[in-house]
Amino acid sequence: MKQIKEKITNKLEQVFEQQLVPRLLQWGEYVETKIRRYKHQQLKSKLKFCGSGLRFKRDVRIEHPQNVSLGNKVYIGQDVMLDGRGGITIGDNTTLGFNVVILSANHDYQSNDLPYEHNVYIHKPVVIGRNVWIGGNVLIIPGVSIGDGAIVAAGTVVTANVESLAIVGNQPMRTIKYRDKEHYEKLACKREIQTPIEVIQH
Repeated sequence: MKQIKEKITNKLEQVFEQQLVPRLLQWGEYVETKIRRYKHQQLKSKLKFCGSGLRFKRDVRIEHPQNVSLGNKVYIGQDVMLDGRGGITIGDNTTLGFNVVILSANHDYQSNDLPYEHNVYIHKPVVIGRNVWIGGNVLIIPGVSIGDGAIVAAGTVVTANVESLAIVGNQPMRTIKYRDKEHYEKLACKREIQTPIEVIQH
């Protein structure tokens, strides 16, 4: 009787491990994907402006989304955090890599309160242009503007305005070089011509 019980138990464990567990994992992933898409849709509906073709990766966090404008075909990578208290505007076709943090408010250390009181902030908008590429692990501080076509290398702390077409990186941040202006303008013009057709098709 004991042997029969052990055989039945072993058989049930095999069925559970080989058939049920993989199906449960698939179902769990499916449910997670659906929940994530639902959360992203809810988040998009709260934005000040939400362009067409906006894409989020998992675990995106946007505080004060009513102050955040995201243009057409913007890509927001995994684990990005946008603090919209002072306002954030991101132009069309811009890409944010993983772990990017954009702040638009900072503590006012010159106030009459201690600098880390929750209500003592200076709000400064962040404006990022079109066709900008922000690498992974970039921190952008309040009040910064980044021009069209600029590239910010991974790991950069952006403490000053970035000119259009500039490629910036390293610590402290510096301008490394500039993109080819003619090449960039051809690409930008080509994209502007293609976009209306793509919108009609979809």
